Amino acid sequence: PIADVMKASREGKLEEVFGTGTAAVISPVGELRFEGDVAYINHGEIGEITHKLYDTLTGIQYGEREDPFGWVVKIS
Repeated sequence: PIADVMKASREGKLEEVFGTGTAAVISPVGELRFEGDVAYINHGEIGEITHKLYDTLTGIQYGEREDPFGWVVKIS
């Protein structure tokens, strides 16, 4: 729940947040707002895990990395 995310931020435990989707791929989130509370995440910078996920996913999409999941299908 978002309340748990905001609590983790207040406690200094929230390190990274990202959104994902078909068009968005992996998009880092630098700030969250909920019921007047603001969580600033990683000083607005992309985190290590977010960066690795982005590089891995786009690498698979562009054929630069192995596709161990069978996600990519060549169309002729």
